[in-house]
Amino acid sequence: MPRPAWTGGGAVSTLEVHEVSVNFGGNMAVNGVSLAVDEGEIVGLIGPNGAGKTTTFNVITGLQAPTRGTIRLDGDDITKLAAHRRARRGVARTFQRLELFGSLTVRDNLRTAAELRRKGGDDPGAVADRIAERVGLTDVVGQRADSLSTGKAR
Repeated sequence: MPRPAWTGGGAVSTLEVHEVSVNFGGNMAVNGVSLAVDEGEIVGLIGPNGAGKTTTFNVITGLQAPTRGTIRLDGDDITKLAAHRRARRGVARTFQRLELFGSLTVRDNLRTAAELRRKGGDDPGAVADRIAERVGLTDVVGQRADSLSTGKAR
């Protein structure tokens, strides 16, 4: 079980979740979760279905706003920071279900995603190439997506 979040004194943890709660209507999905994770530390959330694990990850990554509580990264309050801004700071998640076009190449999958998220005059092909380089996929961009290992596909 993770230790409680930092409450003052000593070094600040890399990621701190403090007293986070999430209500969906009248249903309490997460109630007062606190945890702290230091750089290089691996922490798992374990619990039965409906215990709030996914909701907790969604709050940490910015996909869900908490009803109350705070999220800090390197001492900075990121509670209200948008998910894409958190991702730029290294806080992101993967999903259990992969949504790839198996018969397309890795580059074509990246290009399709870039096309869907296109802003202004960005060339989807150039965006796909930048993403492939950033995430270490340049060596497999010509391969079909269904030939990748699960780890590479994520």
